[in-house]
Amino acid sequence: MKKLLALTVLFVCAATLVAAPGQPTALATGSIAGTITDSITGRPIAGATVTAGCHQSATTDSAGAYIISDLAAGDYTVKAMKRGQYAMKSYPGQVHVAEDQHVTGIDIALAPMGGGGSGSISGTVYDQATHAPIAGARVMAGCMKSALTAGDGTYTISNLGDGSYTVKAVKSGYRCATYPSPVVIEDGAAVTGIDFYLVSTPVQTLD
Repeated sequence: MKKLLALTVLFVCAATLVAAPGQPTALATGSIAGTITDSITGRPIAGATVTAGCHQSATTDSAGAYIISDLAAGDYTVKAMKRGQYAMKSYPGQVHVAEDQHVTGIDIALAPMGGGGSGSISGTVYDQATHAPIAGARVMAGCMKSALTAGDGTYTISNLGDGSYTVKAVKSGYRCATYPSPVVIEDGAAVTGIDFYLVSTPVQTLD
């Protein structure tokens, strides 16, 4: 009798665990796969990080391929990046994964940071006191790309890849100025209106 009672209790507990409300009743067995490439050269990017949602990720192999496994059914935002070399980019639209579905062909082409892209940053450099345009000032986007202002104080830094840039302006006789916030280029956009007002430095004279 005691054995029968113990078996009955065990069966009830097991059934309760399986049917407990709010608990998943199936394993997360879906996946998302694809290839990450350089948008300029078309070559595969090894060592890129690809994420699906907030918690699942994978790293690309030498062929640029990745697979993110153990995904529950649902819709996922897929993003890829390689720190310090390629800016983050999202796959257009959400990727739907059905139960036990293996979604392939989720490919993303990343633009190299710092150059080689179709983006640009432009604006005008002025004297803060007089508001007169400053010719010959150097404006830098990050550490690799720069341009000199023309006679009307305008400049354009071209061939920039997608990413976030710290933009600075320098000119002899003026204090170096940094734009208040990073300038972000997405999808090869031309970012305009990045203007500077430089403060002149006092001229020292010998007594």
